[in-house]
Amino acid sequence: MERKTMLKRFRSAFSAFHHKEHYISHEQEIAGKKYVIREISTDDIKDLLQLEREVYAGETPWPRSAFLTELCSRYNHLYLCVLYQNKIVAFVGGRVFFDDAHITHIAVHPDFQKSGIASFLLQEIEAFAYRQRCQTLSLEVRISNIDAKRLYRKSGYEAKKRLANYYRKGNEDALYMVKRVE
Repeated sequence: MERKTMLKRFRSAFSAFHHKEHYISHEQEIAGKKYVIREISTDDIKDLLQLEREVYAGETPWPRSAFLTELCSRYNHLYLCVLYQNKIVAFVGGRVFFDDAHITHIAVHPDFQKSGIASFLLQEIEAFAYRQRCQTLSLEVRISNIDAKRLYRKSGYEAKKRLANYYRKGNEDALYMVKRVE
C-alpha cells in the first residue's frame, strides 16, 4: 500500500475516536416552509420511535437501545432532526468508521416526504463526511423502496451489491450503495 494512502487511512481511523463535532442548530427554509435543524439528544428518542411508527407502518426498525448506542458512541457521528412547529418530522444519522461515513438511519414523516427534506439531510451528512476527511458515504436501502433508491441515485450514490435477507421483517434484501465524497 502506498505511504500516502496509509497515512490517509490512519488519519481517518484516528478521526473516528477524535473529538465530537458540535452542530449549530439553525432555521432552514425548505420548499417554502421554515424548519429547525438540530442535533438529536437522548431526550428525543421517544419522539424518534413515534416517527418510525408513522414512517414504517407501525414498526420501529430501531429500538430505544439502538438509538442510545448510536448517540453515545465513541465513534465520530452526527445525528440530526428536523422540527416543524416544534415537532420532529425527520431525522438522519451517520457514523464515521475509518474513511467511510455510513448513513445508519434516515426517516421523513409521510406528510413531509418529497419536499426536499431528505435531500437536505443527505447534504448535511455529506458535509460532515467531508469535514471528517472521509472518502465515501455508504448506506443500505430496501430493494422495494423505489422512491428512496431514486433519491440516492439522484444524489450520486451507486449500487455496489445486493445484501440477501438484510431486513428481518419479510427477510427483504437490501441494496448497498456508495458515494465518493468530494
